[in-house]
Amino acid sequence: MDSWAVVVGLGLLAAAIAVIAFVRYRQGETATLQRDAALARELRELAGGDEVRLASVDEFELAIYQRLFYASVVGPRIRSAAWALLGVTLSVAAAVAAAAGDGVLHTVVQIAALVVAAIFALATLTYVGMAIVHAATTPRVSFAESYAAAEERATEA
Repeated sequence: MDSWAVVVGLGLLAAAIAVIAFVRYRQGETATLQRDAALARELRELAGGDEVRLASVDEFELAIYQRLFYASVVGPRIRSAAWALLGVTLSVAAAVAAAAGDGVLHTVVQIAALVVAAIFALATLTYVGMAIVHAATTPRVSFAESYAAAEERATEA
């Protein structure tokens, strides 16, 4: 076995581990945001009518909802793009490995791997495009209007 094959194999293993770690990290972030949203509801109930406490809960919720936008809209597309990119990498590696042999079977496997790589590449570009579009067009959560209305009520009182 050539040493380059070992290096390529270790690189593919590292790529797979990196994608899995990235996806797990992002899923953990989503779970944390769900816990934070539940905590914000509890804090709002505990704050009662105290305006200072309610204002701090509003700030906490603002941070949560801004992160929740990413985690719920853009995050899944980026995770899908990462999986598809791993599919491209593995398919291309299979095509290169199949190219090393002679015969009809190796040629068929190489062509099939290249077709699969093209499909995964198209999926990767699609998911990246969707993530960019959603990041650019989906409105962010903003409490600016509600803050302005609260300040007007406070000055009137």
